[in-house]
Amino acid sequence: MWATLTTLFMLITVGFTGYYALISLRNPEKAMKMATHEPQLLPLIMAGRYLVLFLLTVGVLLLGDSKVAAYFLAVCTLLGLYDGWVYWSRGLPHMKHTSSGLLSLGGFAVVMGALIWGAEG
Repeated sequence: MWATLTTLFMLITVGFTGYYALISLRNPEKAMKMATHEPQLLPLIMAGRYLVLFLLTVGVLLLGDSKVAAYFLAVCTLLGLYDGWVYWSRGLPHMKHTSSGLLSLGGFAVVMGALIWGAEG
């Protein structure tokens, strides 16, 4: 029963976040209104996002599962490179974001090497 409920809540979360991701990519202004985000509060919202990413990182580290770490680093790669692209495509400084994505990509490669060739290899 608990596994089924967990799966149900995860599926709801996937649907909810996927819906907002799609709307945000297609029409960011509409997504901001739908999510009732206020532009002047975005710095505070970003502070919360960084806190959540920190806590997720600590959780992945404490789990000690290479497959979870690989997935997490792949997602962080996408996050950093996407943010870097958004800034770069508008002619703005992007290296902090791009570097974050590249660092995550390097970590992903290391974890994948450990998974493919063995942690002691």
